[in-house]
Amino acid sequence: MAKSWEYYDEIASKYDYMYEEPYWKLYHALTEKLIEDFIKKEDLKDLTVLDLGSGTGRWAIYFADNGAKKVYAYDPSVKMLEVAEMKAKEWGLDDKIKFILGVAEKMPFDSECFDVVNAQGDVLSYVQDLESAMKEINRVLKKDGLLIGSVDSYYMFLNDMVSNVDLGELKKFEKNKKALIGDLSVSKKLFPTRTFSVEDIKNLESYGFELLDIAGKVVFGPYVEKKLARYLEKVLEIEHRYCRVKELIGRSEHIHFVLKKVQ
Repeated sequence: MAKSWEYYDEIASKYDYMYEEPYWKLYHALTEKLIEDFIKKEDLKDLTVLDLGSGTGRWAIYFADNGAKKVYAYDPSVKMLEVAEMKAKEWGLDDKIKFILGVAEKMPFDSECFDVVNAQGDVLSYVQDLESAMKEINRVLKKDGLLIGSVDSYYMFLNDMVSNVDLGELKKFEKNKKALIGDLSVSKKLFPTRTFSVEDIKNLESYGFELLDIAGKVVFGPYVEKKLARYLEKVLEIEHRYCRVKELIGRSEHIHFVLKKVQ
C-alpha cells in the first residue's frame, strides 16, 4: 500500500490528461461555481490563498489568474508540483504563485496568515492524520477565514461494494470508512482514502469551524458523454441548481463543503 504522494509522483506527467472527459469538465466547472458562491472574483484581490494539495496547480492557477493577492501551492508530491510550476510559467503567473513541498499535518506557515484554504481533490480524504491536518488548517487560517474543499463520498463507495456484492470488504469498510483507490491502468500503486458522510463533514466543526455549505459533485448521471459535451453549460446550470438537495448529495462521488473558522 502506497502513500498518496507516491502514487501521484508516478502519474504526474499523465494526470491532467486523465481528467479531460466531459464529466470532469462539468465537475471542474461546477467547482468554480461553488467556490464563487462564497468568494466573488472581485474580492480575490484582497485575499491570500493556500491551495492545499495543489497537485498540478489547476486551482492555484484559477485563484492567481482571477486576481488573488498571493497564492501558495502546497503539495506532498514533488512531481505534481513540478508540473504545476511549469503550467504557471506558461500562464505567466509564476510570480503570483509560490510552490512549496510538504504535508498538511505540519505546515511551514505562520499562524493566521491565510484568508482561504482551498482543499480540492479530496485532500482531507488523503491526509495521513485528519486531526493533525484540521488543527493545522485552523492554525494558518485567519479568523472568519474559509476552508473550501471536497472529500470522497462514503455513500458512493458503499453503493459500489453492495452492488458488487463485495460482502467481505463491506463489513470492514462500514467500520473504518476507508478504501484503497488508484488507477491501475497508469500505476500499480494503490493508496487509502478516507470517505465522508454528510455527518462526518458536519463533525469537522469540532475543530473550530462553522459549516456554511455542503453540496454534491456531481448529483446526476451517469451521463451520455457526447450529449454532455454538447450541452455542458445547460447541464452545469441544472447540476448547480440541484447540488444542495439533501436527497441527492448521496448520489455524488465527491462532496463539496465550506467551513468558516470561528475559533
